[in-house]
Order: sequence, then structure tokens, then C-alpha cells
Amino acid sequence: MSRTKTVERREAILEAAKQVFQEAGFDGASMDEIAARFGGSKATVYRYFGSKEALFKELISRTAKDMGSGGMDLLFKSMGIKAQAGELPDHAMQILSLLDPTRDVEATLRILGREALRQGHTPEQFAGARMLVAAATDPEVGRIFYEQGVGRAVKFLEAYFARVIEAGKIRQADPFIVARHFHALLDAVVFYLGLFNIKTSLDDAYIAEVVDRAVDVFLRAYQSPPPQQ
Repeated sequence: MSRTKTVERREAILEAAKQVFQEAGFDGASMDEIAARFGGSKATVYRYFGSKEALFKELISRTAKDMGSGGMDLLFKSMGIKAQAGELPDHAMQILSLLDPTRDVEATLRILGREALRQGHTPEQFAGARMLVAAATDPEVGRIFYEQGVGRAVKFLEAYFARVIEAGKIRQADPFIVARHFHALLDAVVFYLGLFNIKTSLDDAYIAEVVDRAVDVFLRAYQSPPPQQ
């Protein structure tokens, strides 16, 4: 088969796969359906892409390069995660809307932290995270996914901490660092357990325990010093 024909067939498989992943999600998509949509055999699909995971990785990597946030849009849709085009998932926007700098900082961080772990520490979220890690072997793809995903979410935290620092509710510090310290404290105990498929769901009591410890440590580092006598 000529190189041109090989490239054309590969592109046709990717286009068929994109349609199937968007319609059925990653779990619901089958190589049989992709082959049928492509108009060839399942053996041909496997010859070009050794697994459904490899095919999906190639697809989201290419979409990210071609369309920027489109790679995240495809990932969210394929994983059954609701999101507006070019935006963070709906559940993430709902969580970030809790960041009200006029309210008590400690109470806000506890509420935010519990919602973040309750809605973010799920099998579906970690399946998406593993896909992103696999695709991010290409640095350009990794940069796009970071900027459109967790990097964007942390910027909301950064803006919140800038406001509460300005109001004197926590001590003077660089909001860029403060936001990432808080984010890291929330993830420290549980993130890798979820990423490596050891503990992908948490009960409410454990979430409260993890968040309370994280907020306590954070406030010991960043709470405003008491007024001098």
C-alpha cells in the first residue's frame, strides 16, 4: 500500500473514532463500531492503533494541537463530563463559584475543599486524568491541557487569594504561590491514590478529615499575625 493511501486510511480511522467517542463516550465506544463507521475491518483498526486507549490518546493529542481547548472539549465529552465549549467542566465552575472574598476565609476554604474532593475525586475524573497524562508525552499537548485545565482552575484560586490578601484577611504573600500551596494541600493525601486507581472514591467523613487538616495547615502558614499591642 502506498504511503498516501496509508495516511488517508489512518485519517479516516481517526475521524470515525472521533465521531464514536463523541457519541458514545470512551467507555461506550467499541473498536467494532469504529471499524464499521470507518468502513473497514476491526483488524485494520488494530493494525494502525494497537488499542482503544492508543487511538484515543492520538485523537486528543491531535485535537489539542489543532484546536487548543478543543482537545479538552473532546476529552470531557468522551468521559461524560458536562462542560461548555472552551470552558472548565460545569462541576468545576460550580465549585469555584464558592470563592467569595467577602466571606470568612476559613469557612470558605472548608466548603470549597469538601466540594472539590467530593466532585473531583471520582473514577470518571481520574480516568480523564490518566488519559491526559498519557497524551502529555508530547510537551505541546501537555502545555495545552495544563493551561486549559488545572492551570485555569488555579488561576481562580489565585484571584481569590489576591482579594483576601488585599483585605488583610491573610498575611501578605504572592497569590500565585498561596493558591498552589492550598491546591497542593488538598491533593497531598488523596490525589495519587486516585490517579493510580487505588482509592478513586472517598466517603464524606474522610473528605471532611482531609480538608480540615489541609485548611488547618494552610491557615497556620498564612493567617494574618495578631495585631501588636
